[in-house]
Amino acid sequence: MSKFIIDSTIWIDFFKGKNKAVNDFLLPLIEEDKIYYNGIILSELLIGAVNKKEFSFLKNNFEGFKHLKTDKNIFAQTSQIGFRLRKKGYTIPLTDLIIAAHAIYYDLTIVTADSHFKLINKNIRLKLQFL
Repeated sequence: MSKFIIDSTIWIDFFKGKNKAVNDFLLPLIEEDKIYYNGIILSELLIGAVNKKEFSFLKNNFEGFKHLKTDKNIFAQTSQIGFRLRKKGYTIPLTDLIIAAHAIYYDLTIVTADSHFKLINKNIRLKLQFL
């Protein structure tokens, strides 16, 4: 059974409701309870909320998804990924490295529109779905 971690780039499109392809992709995953998230993704969304009502709406909607803890194993994985990429001349935002580490550690497919994940995937194999 496939499991998914949905990047904030996709959630933004989903909550705006303007991208039918995103909605068509995510709605079945939500119904089948296949979505995971971490604190980075939720924080990125909450920081971008336009008011308290939207902040609460977003926070409450994520309570139904599976939360991934960021422990020392995830930070070790993050460090290894970042180190390997830096040695090849690539600097990737820490937020994206942590998301990639969660995906690898928990065998999740990353659903994103962020090109940083393409770069990571060229050097470290990820399961990716670009929308």
